[in-house]
Amino acid sequence: MTKATFGLAFAVLSLTLSYAQDHSTPDTDGTAQSARTPSASASPRDEVGSSSTVVAPLSSQNGSDHFGVGGKFRYYLGETYLNPTFITAPAFRAGIRMANPPGHFSTTYPAHWKQGPGAFGRNYGDAMAQRVSFQTARFATGVLIREDPRYWPSFSHNGFVRSLHAFGYTFMDRSDSGHRVPAVSNFVGAAAAGFVGNTYLPPGFANLTHAGQRAALQFAFFGAGNLYREFAPQLPRPIRVFIELIGR
Repeated sequence: MTKATFGLAFAVLSLTLSYAQDHSTPDTDGTAQSARTPSASASPRDEVGSSSTVVAPLSSQNGSDHFGVGGKFRYYLGETYLNPTFITAPAFRAGIRMANPPGHFSTTYPAHWKQGPGAFGRNYGDAMAQRVSFQTARFATGVLIREDPRYWPSFSHNGFVRSLHAFGYTFMDRSDSGHRVPAVSNFVGAAAAGFVGNTYLPPGFANLTHAGQRAALQFAFFGAGNLYREFAPQLPRPIRVFIELIGR
């Protein structure tokens, strides 16, 4: 399961990066930067009809905008519930899980987790639980320690530099005041997503080892999501919609 999921994610992200690089143009008047950095008046739904590709407005990147509890709560609702991927992304993940169940040798998913509508429902619920746990823990932590949940894009126009910035932002993000801080909320969210399964997964998978693996995978997927957010404004709308519906 892990290899198949990583392979699919790598293929999608490779195509994303390749397309974005091939269709980027030199910036001599700040136009390209404007494409990656929406103005302060831009709507949070301007990109793909959802908040997942939204970056911090230019005013906040200059340290003049405070993203308070209300803003964080609206962002949380948009990322977690108020978009079509609340239905589609867990369904896609459940299908992948059933097609390639996790485990090897004596430790494998039982039949009622691999076959039939009931198995799909269990895997769908697992994907939904991880999604909600990650976003909820990330939101609560961000409120407590005043961490900005939004992605701040790179000011560079070099694809490699932008990619490094995107992955690095998974480990170090911004506080409400705009200072670079450890991305504590990302780590807490990933841990919550990894350990929530210990309450309902079948024997052999509800343990510390597998919880740690699920948390690491969730953290890696969030890093891949940052890479997508960095290059999403340069992708055609149909590609952005497709990636978000299956991978958000």
